[in-house]
Amino acid sequence: MHARIFLAAAILAALPLRGFAQQLPADCSKAAAPKQPLEVSVLGAKFTPKSIRLRRGNDIKSGDEAFDGYRLTISSDVDDFSPPLETDIAVIVKKGQGIDGKVFRKLAVKDTDKQPLATSGLPEVQGWGMKNRPTGASFSHVEYLASMRLEFGKREGNTISGTIYLCVAKGQTSMFEKTPTKEDSYAVGTFQAKIDQK
Repeated sequence: MHARIFLAAAILAALPLRGFAQQLPADCSKAAAPKQPLEVSVLGAKFTPKSIRLRRGNDIKSGDEAFDGYRLTISSDVDDFSPPLETDIAVIVKKGQGIDGKVFRKLAVKDTDKQPLATSGLPEVQGWGMKNRPTGASFSHVEYLASMRLEFGKREGNTISGTIYLCVAKGQTSMFEKTPTKEDSYAVGTFQAKIDQK
């Protein structure tokens, strides 16, 4: 009996685990996201999204240039007003260009000028955030560094396909949280987002 339990444990230990918490690349902005359904982890709390929405908003002007803002919201609940777990990403494109076929990257560096820019001093990725409401965890690009590659496909009706590789490495601290994070946070895989019309 004990030999069988030991053998089963050894086999399970040798199998690859589902998820990417231990397999995140050093720079997700350069990596292609795995072709799998989207999986998200917020400091170890994993979820498969029940709602993925792309919304217009937060348009920006910089000098003579104008930009259209988009927000991708990934939620653990169909009612995405205040879901238990949530990830969101804000990006911009030149006014009127549309988001179809665009690739957005974020580097794990603090210096804005080193980020991929929409125009001088204005990053194409305006921000990202993650929440675990039951535990009170809420963090974003303001506190932690992350790398990301977000690719949109072609719009079809009121949906758009895409892939995302958002990686927030564990071990980070912030001004308000001095204890290093113990788990990686991520959003990895392919998705179909519903486009909310403005």
